[in-house]
Amino acid sequence: MNGRKTLVSSSFLLLFFSLSLQILLTGCADKTVPPVSVAPAAAPSMAGSDEKRDLSCSYFYFLWGTHAESNKKYSEAQDAYEKALICDPDADYVLKKLPILLLKMGKQHAAAQWLRDAVEKNPNDIDSQLLLARLDVNFGDLDGAIRIYEKILELAPDNTTVRLRLGYLYSQQGRYKEGEETIKVLLLKDPDSYLALLYLARLAVQSADFEGAAAFYEKILPHHWSPELVFEMAELYGKREQYKRVEELYASVLKKEPDNEQAALGRVHALLLSDQGKDALEELARIRQFSKNTTNIDLITSRVLIRMRKFDKANTLLEKVLAREESSAARYMLAVVRYEANKKEAALAHLRKISHGDVEFEDSVTLRTRILSEVNKSAEAMAFLQKLIDKSDRRQPQYYILLAELYAKADQPGAAHEFLTKGIELYPDNVSLLFAHGLLLEQEKRQDEAIAAMEKVVALQPDHVEALNYLGYTWADTRVNLDKALEYIRKAQGLKPGNGFILDSLGWVYFRMGDLEKARVEMEHAVALEPGDPNIHEHLGDIYEASGLKEKARSAWRKAKELFKETEMKEKMQQKIDASR
Repeated sequence: MNGRKTLVSSSFLLLFFSLSLQILLTGCADKTVPPVSVAPAAAPSMAGSDEKRDLSCSYFYFLWGTHAESNKKYSEAQDAYEKALICDPDADYVLKKLPILLLKMGKQHAAAQWLRDAVEKNPNDIDSQLLLARLDVNFGDLDGAIRIYEKILELAPDNTTVRLRLGYLYSQQGRYKEGEETIKVLLLKDPDSYLALLYLARLAVQSADFEGAAAFYEKILPHHWSPELVFEMAELYGKREQYKRVEELYASVLKKEPDNEQAALGRVHALLLSDQGKDALEELARIRQFSKNTTNIDLITSRVLIRMRKFDKANTLLEKVLAREESSAARYMLAVVRYEANKKEAALAHLRKISHGDVEFEDSVTLRTRILSEVNKSAEAMAFLQKLIDKSDRRQPQYYILLAELYAKADQPGAAHEFLTKGIELYPDNVSLLFAHGLLLEQEKRQDEAIAAMEKVVALQPDHVEALNYLGYTWADTRVNLDKALEYIRKAQGLKPGNGFILDSLGWVYFRMGDLEKARVEMEHAVALEPGDPNIHEHLGDIYEASGLKEKARSAWRKAKELFKETEMKEKMQQKIDASR
């Protein structure tokens, strides 16, 4: 920008009198001190002749404006700047100063118009274009900002900042490929560009390319290690359920910063998710020695103990917490401990003491509903939930799902649909409600409607693993949209690698596509991960049968028959066994 330092005190006064004398000698359009009233929004055009440009007059008003601006007299400053432009319409130092002043005054649209006029007059004015693009983003006009950045790159293709901003805006519009191509240009000059690789990693996360994102992050890490980068990477690997790598990343922070509580708790979470509860407890004991919030550490420790089913130890620790202070979290976990000990009334007593404003309230409602249902008090649970949804400040989408489940269990599907429909009317974009509705429709064998509900879930949340898996498997089972089914299930697998049920769906798609070898490999892997699921054994038997491996097929069906509880399914497996002889 060409704005100059504001002159104040005696220096300003000397210049003021010097310039005033010069103006009196040379003449100016307005020889009086500028009034406080706001001048016209646009200066009258005087361009075209140097004779009509009064530089002394223009600079005088510019100085007056900067002095007023420094004293936060913005209206007076605007008036002075606009008078400066009357004296010299081409005064670049004023043209660049005025939009900034208008932004200070909160006049964003007026500033944007000045900038548009400036860019129209001088298409090579990159500074004005950059500021205008930022304003377009603020206005929500991403298309306008993109057009400006594209134009700037034509003028300055090596402008790193603009290229990164453009790539980001492409991603905001779901144009991930264009965003990637725009930013990758930076790697041609610098293959290790930190900003380019970081933006590409984040772009890959947005487009659900988690393997690509991981590759970019891993390339950055050795050269630009920081706790913030590690936390970002840990979040990515956590989503992919690669908990060993998550634990390694947090451990790398603790190696340099042993008292970093965020990293320590992150490591505890990763250890817990990878079934290393003992190590998680040891880390929590270490954290407690330096933590400023020992109650929080005790609560986390209690959760780990409950997960490890060490209920007596959890109970002792939680009772100590409650002895020190009231804690809704401690009450909720004590309710869980009582529930696991089959002391359901004692569990309810704790749950009833959790108030609406407490963080654990919604979870407490879910557990309370389950317990009441199990002790044959569904009517009480229904009345409790009904009271909650009747109050607009208390209702939550989950309560409609719970009510629907209670009515479905009571063999009242109409009421179940009614509550889910009401919930969806209030929360049309809530994926949990839509997913629950899809499952209910599937249970009633209204498959087309269920598919439509699940498609809406995926449209709202493209990485909803269960909906992706449902659609992929259902399409495969009905022999339609097989390419799309494969795409969805592969995406689900990328989000949850090592999930046996997703691998079952993947094997089933390959089976329907006629690729028996891939189908067999994936289904055998699925059985190894979920050996207790009869459906997967049945699918494996079907694949063996189609591959000519009849003895293996019969063995798989026998296992499925053993695991199925329904008489109908046991008979179905026996029929398959008999037919293959």
